[in-house]
Amino acid sequence: MSESRMCDEVQAQLPSYVDRSLSRVRRRLVGLHLRRCQDCQRAFSAERDLAAGLKVLSAPAEEPPEGLLDELLAQAARPGVKGRAAVPARGAVSGARPALSVALLVAGAAAGTGVGYGTWRGVRRLRRR
Repeated sequence: MSESRMCDEVQAQLPSYVDRSLSRVRRRLVGLHLRRCQDCQRAFSAERDLAAGLKVLSAPAEEPPEGLLDELLAQAARPGVKGRAAVPARGAVSGARPALSVALLVAGAAAGTGVGYGTWRGVRRLRRR
C-alpha cells in the first residue's frame, strides 16, 4: 500500500482512534503509523484537540443564579439615562455646533480640492515644457 493511501486510511480512522473505539489490532497499526508519519501526527493532534473541545462544549451548562430574571426585568423597567436627566450633560451638543462642524468640514474639503487641483495643473504645465 502506498504511503499516501496509508495516510488517508489512518486519518479516516483517527476519530475512532481518539475515542478508543478501534479494535486492538487496528489501534496498534494506527499507533505504529503515527510514530513515523509527521503529517498524520499533526492530524491526530488536531483530532485530539477537537475531541477535547467538543467534550467541554457537551458539559451541562450552569444554572443562572436565583432571582436573576426578576433583577433583569426590574432593571429594564427603570427609566434609562435620558429618562432621568433633567438637564443636558456637560458638553452636550447644542444646535449651533453641528452647523459649525458641517461648515468647517465643507470649507476644508473645498480647500483640499483647490490645493489638489492647483498641484495637478502645475504638474501638467511642467510636463508640457
